[in-house]
Amino acid sequence: MANHTVYSDVVEINAPIELVWDILLDFDRYPDWNPFTYRVETDLVIGNKVDLYVKLPKRGQRLQTEYVREVSPYQRLSWGMTMGAEFLLTALREQILNPISASCCTYQSTDAFAGMLTPVVKLLFQNSIKDGFNAMAYALKERAEYLYSCQKVA
Repeated sequence: MANHTVYSDVVEINAPIELVWDILLDFDRYPDWNPFTYRVETDLVIGNKVDLYVKLPKRGQRLQTEYVREVSPYQRLSWGMTMGAEFLLTALREQILNPISASCCTYQSTDAFAGMLTPVVKLLFQNSIKDGFNAMAYALKERAEYLYSCQKVA
């Protein structure tokens, strides 16, 4: 069975991990800053549905329905899907935060694919997924650092 993972850049964010986590969970504000996933509908209950409205670079807009797999505050947010039977295709998207200091952390997004259709997904979507993940990662950095700078001034 084929396996493949798409990785975003590891982005250093000069803002507290708590602030970055809050931004990731503030789905109502995604249209204000997120160029990749511009809308998310979920209650973040493990096993429940996540409707993701994404703009894949060079591939257009689409609705992707996945299911919440993990919500570990200040560490990891993940959801995934199975297309047909597991041997055909599974995907697990993880958004990972790691602390560097009290006012700095890293963010990375991954999408791990497994199953017979993995080579097709890799061929058709890998570059668009990576570009979208990077667009979101750097937009998250910009938003978090801006909001943190406003907090420090206030």
